[in-house]
Amino acid sequence: MAGWSRRDVLRGGGLLAGTLLAGGALTGCAAPPPRPPSPFRLATGPEGAVYREIGAALAGLLDREWGREVVEVVHTDSAPENVALLTSGRAELAFVNVDVALAHPEPVVALARVFDSVLHALVPAASPARDARDLDGLTLACGAPRSGTRFVTERLLEVAGVRATLRSHTQADSVRAFRAGEVDGVLSLTGMPTPAVTELASSGGVRLLDLTAQVEALIARHPLEYVPVVVPATMYPPLEAAPAPAVPTLLAVSPSMDDALAHWLTDQLFVHSDELSRVRLEAGQINPRTGAATTPVPLHPAARRWFRGHKP
Repeated sequence: MAGWSRRDVLRGGGLLAGTLLAGGALTGCAAPPPRPPSPFRLATGPEGAVYREIGAALAGLLDREWGREVVEVVHTDSAPENVALLTSGRAELAFVNVDVALAHPEPVVALARVFDSVLHALVPAASPARDARDLDGLTLACGAPRSGTRFVTERLLEVAGVRATLRSHTQADSVRAFRAGEVDGVLSLTGMPTPAVTELASSGGVRLLDLTAQVEALIARHPLEYVPVVVPATMYPPLEAAPAPAVPTLLAVSPSMDDALAHWLTDQLFVHSDELSRVRLEAGQINPRTGAATTPVPLHPAARRWFRGHKP
């Protein structure tokens, strides 16, 4: 959704804004919003990332419900930077992965589980590599230093018992570096489908690694943080299906957030989930049935109260 801003969403500019406004008219919450803190900062992610695009849409709809521009969208490297901003009081709301939240020394709590981020590991079709154990000594594009991709990649290589040279690239830069032969592989932790992987798949000459062995090792070493998934063959044709690890992504806040605000924010997330899913398909996973499944990261007490009152 390049080329639009949250100001467009708030003021009704463009087709997407019209869609969001129409959706809000149908599903908006009747309860008046609580007074927001000032500043109110939402930590998202880098250019082209799911966090940034869903975050911009979320900021727009919250501004709309408040009737004025309130939310300051903070662009970051992703989850590790986000949790640092949240715990230091430099952000009030953030997208954070479960594994990153648990590794941080200061606690955060969740308003909801929003979607699962999947680790995509791609190599040239002619590469002899079959799983992460074959990445030893290779050069890999794997996100920014403070990204969730880098965090999981380092854990993946650790359980595989290998060393690799890690290059800091955005998703778009990873595609360029891969095509130029500057890297031997690309790793990307993101929702499915992700445009960078779709672009590589459509151009041919690439395949996904089977990470079955590493998924089992990650789950054994870090219980409750990762779940096994299969990237289906229908996701990135003509790529074949491939097992991979996934990590739940949370909408996180400080434990000290005001109860009324936390309850209202949780409500807004689910009231407007259809709107968010029109921005990115990953947001289609936002629903009350799975939203409370944030363990081992606890829910904010007000969010827990919201889920008790909205049992599916």
